[in-house]
Amino acid sequence: MRPTVSVIVPCFNAEKTVVRTLDSLVQQTLVNLEIIVINDGSTEHTKDIIENYITDHKEINICLYTKENEGIASARNYALTKVHGEYFGFLDSDDYAEKEMFEDLYQLAKKDNLEVAVSDFWWEMDDSQRLEKEGPYNCKQDMMVHLFAVLWNKIYKTDWIKSLDVRFPDGNRYEDACYLYCLCMHINRIGFTNKPYVHYVQQKSSITHTNNHQVKNMISVFEIILDYYKKHNKYEEYHDALEYIHIKFFLGNSFLRSARIADKKDRHDTIELGWDLLNKEFPDWHKNPYLKTMKGMKNKYFSMVYSWNIYFFAWLFRNFKKDNV
Repeated sequence: MRPTVSVIVPCFNAEKTVVRTLDSLVQQTLVNLEIIVINDGSTEHTKDIIENYITDHKEINICLYTKENEGIASARNYALTKVHGEYFGFLDSDDYAEKEMFEDLYQLAKKDNLEVAVSDFWWEMDDSQRLEKEGPYNCKQDMMVHLFAVLWNKIYKTDWIKSLDVRFPDGNRYEDACYLYCLCMHINRIGFTNKPYVHYVQQKSSITHTNNHQVKNMISVFEIILDYYKKHNKYEEYHDALEYIHIKFFLGNSFLRSARIADKKDRHDTIELGWDLLNKEFPDWHKNPYLKTMKGMKNKYFSMVYSWNIYFFAWLFRNFKKDNV
C-alpha cells in the first residue's frame, strides 16, 4: 500500500536532538506514514543513533539513507527521489511535531484535492514560545508576498511536485525560500489549518543564526529565483511580487544578519551586495504597490531606507540587538 505521507528528516550532526524529532513522528496518529531520514555525512554519532532507533522501532516504516555531506539542499533533493507517499513533508532534525499534524494536514489536503496544505507553528526559544500564524492567502502573487518561506509546516502533493522542474539549489543556503518562491507560480490549490503543529526550535548556533560572510549566499539564491521566472516567461506577470520579496529580504532579516557580521569590511561588502542587487534589478522599488498599500511598521521602515541612510539602520540593528525585521 502506498504511504499516505512521507516525512523527510535531513540530519547533519544531530545526535542531541534527532531522537526527539523521530519520537514525534513515531507517535503520529496518521496511519501508514513513511519516515525518510537522510544522514548527510554526519561526523559524530547521528548515524549510529538513528540505526539503533530503527532497530527499536521495527514496526514503523523508517528508511535511513546516508550520503556524502553536500549541504542541506542536496540532501533535500536526494530525499525527494526516495519519496513514496501520496503527499510529503519535511521536519528538521532539531524540531518536533504535534502528534496530529500529518493526519490533520493529510485530511485537509484530501478533502479539497490540495497541492499544498499549510499549518501554523510555534517559535520555541530556551524559556518561551511564540505562535506564528501563516495565511490564509491566495495562490500565485499573493502567496509569494505573504508566505512564511519555510518547508516544514506544509505538506505537498508528491506526483504534482515531481511533474515540475522545481529543485533545491545545490550548494546554497536559503534553499527553502528558493524552492517555495519558485513553486508559487505553479500552485492553484492551497489550504490552511489554524492549528500550530511544528515546534521550530531556535538554536543560537544554528545555520539560520550564523551572522557571517555566508549570508552573501542569499544573493545567489535570489538570482536563481529571478532566472526561474524569466525562464518560464513569468517575470513581468510576477514583477511586483518579486520586487517586494527582494525588498523584504534584503532590507529585512538578511540585512539584519549582514549588519551583525563582525568584520567591518565584510559587513560593508555584504550589505552593499544586497543593496546593489535590489537597486539594479528594481531601480524604482520605492514605488512598489505592496510596499505602498500594505500596512505595518515593517513597510514603513522599508520605505525609509535610501543609500544615504542605510548604514544608519545597519548601526541600529547591530547595536540594539533586534531579533527579526
